[in-house]
Amino acid sequence: MGDSRESPALDVAHLLIVRGAAVTWSDPFVARAETRGGALPHLPLDEALAAGIDCAVITTHHRGVDYADVVERAPLVVDTRNALAGVDAAHVFRL
Repeated sequence: MGDSRESPALDVAHLLIVRGAAVTWSDPFVARAETRGGALPHLPLDEALAAGIDCAVITTHHRGVDYADVVERAPLVVDTRNALAGVDAAHVFRL
C-alpha cells in the first residue's frame, strides 16, 4: 500500500475539517489516512457517490478511477490534478 504521510491531500482534508466539513477519503492504494486531527474515515468511491456527497476533491490522479462517473454523480467536483482534462461541466472546478 502507498504511504500518504507527505500527501498534500492530507493538508486539504485538514483545512476542510477545521472549516466544518465532514471529510472521508477514497484511494485504492492507501490503507489509512490521518490528518493532524486523527484518522480519516475511509469510504470506497462508489459508496461515497451513492451516499450523496456534497463535493468530490481530486487530489491524486489514478488510472482506473471512473472520473466520468464522478462528474456525473457528484454535485461539485474540484480537480487539483487535471484528471478531468477535456471535461466541460459547470460543476467542475480546476485548481
